Amino acid sequence: MRKFFRTLSLTVLGLISTDTLMAKEGKKAKPNFVVIMADDLGYGDVAYQWDTEFDTPHINKIAEAGAQFTTGYVTAPVCSPSRAGLQTGRYQQRFGAEDNPGPFRQAEGIVPGIPTSEKNMAEQLKPYGYTSALIGKVHQTATAEMNPFNRGYDRYYGFMNGASSYFYDMEENGKAQFFDNDKVVSKEDEYLTDAFGREACAFIDEHADKPFLLYVPFNAIHGPLQARPDDIKKYQHIQDVKRRKAAAMMWRMDVNIGRIVDKLAEKDLMDNTMIIFLSDNGGTGRDGGNTSINGPLNGKKGQLLEGGIRVPFLLQYNGQVAAGTKIETPVQSIDILPTLLTAAGAAVPENLDGKDLLNIIENEGSNEDRYLYWRFLYQWGIRDHEWKLVKLKGPKNPVALYNLKEDMGESRNVIKEHPEVAKRLQKAFDDWSGDMMDPQWSWQPKFGGPVKVPMK
Repeated sequence: MRKFFRTLSLTVLGLISTDTLMAKEGKKAKPNFVVIMADDLGYGDVAYQWDTEFDTPHINKIAEAGAQFTTGYVTAPVCSPSRAGLQTGRYQQRFGAEDNPGPFRQAEGIVPGIPTSEKNMAEQLKPYGYTSALIGKVHQTATAEMNPFNRGYDRYYGFMNGASSYFYDMEENGKAQFFDNDKVVSKEDEYLTDAFGREACAFIDEHADKPFLLYVPFNAIHGPLQARPDDIKKYQHIQDVKRRKAAAMMWRMDVNIGRIVDKLAEKDLMDNTMIIFLSDNGGTGRDGGNTSINGPLNGKKGQLLEGGIRVPFLLQYNGQVAAGTKIETPVQSIDILPTLLTAAGAAVPENLDGKDLLNIIENEGSNEDRYLYWRFLYQWGIRDHEWKLVKLKGPKNPVALYNLKEDMGESRNVIKEHPEVAKRLQKAFDDWSGDMMDPQWSWQPKFGGPVKVPMK
């Protein structure tokens, strides 16, 4: 059975235009897009995929109604560069965005963030009639140049830095990095996850009659671990206090994802809206900052092992993608923008690195010769359909080769058994890395950048 369905227009017979057909069916010619991103959510903390204390009924419904990319990746194991790759459809190393913005190292004259020479999702879709909103966390330098409202988004409500109190008050938080479009927000009366859900629904209410992009990068379940008291009570059975708070935070995010989907249904938009859900990187691990686990995967946030970069990754598109579809072909977050552009009937710029996810769904296995790349300061990695070559930081971590089809937990380094595979992957990575820009800033005080990478 085919996993992918495309509406057969009568234009094939030259009898009627697609726009006319869709108008008669009560649908818009151009679909809406809702891209929802969780923060620091591990591969093993979504109930559709792993046995977890977290309750995710609304995320589960998205998984059941569309496609699950079981080998879905982001382009970085930390927040800011991962988001830069998603927003541009290009490896963030092409413009030096390899680490989180930080006070320790940066090139002279550089403002950490997506440079104005790069186009984000909103800027790419705007010429095709799309109204766009970004509701949530941005994680770039808090300057007018980096504010989404000045970079193609018609609506922006959220914060610019890497983390925020969930009970936001500027006086208590210190820095004015929370904005309503380009105006500073001094205080948010609602729990922040609820506020983002509120603003997302308000945007849908206002723009239901025209094609839109709604990008909702929640800050849950990133620290600080702060949850609503009533949600914490729901998880009193979890003994670990940090884990209990994280479960409560996850529940609240799932509730607001449900609010967004319900609003789409209320406006009769579900059959003309593509919904994508993913996390910006892996979880910190049960003993880490937010306790989020990565299930069967080795590694965690900040590492290029699977646990740092392989994430929950879903796509629901009613009538186009069959419910219950599971895709094993490796994909990456840079594939999202080309997918949106293709579905919108827009031209896909040749400089994008990503591929159309809908084409991958329809022709699973056709991208098996594709390489996925990672570079994160002292670490680097590359994978094809089966193999992954990875180097972690430090001399105690030699270059390792894993067969991910047989060993998704990266427990057995087989580089000695397959030197020819390692050599092939090493060359492919070196060729790619040689075309990338040096890191232009770093959060890590000991990093000597901007310098050539990979480093030993």
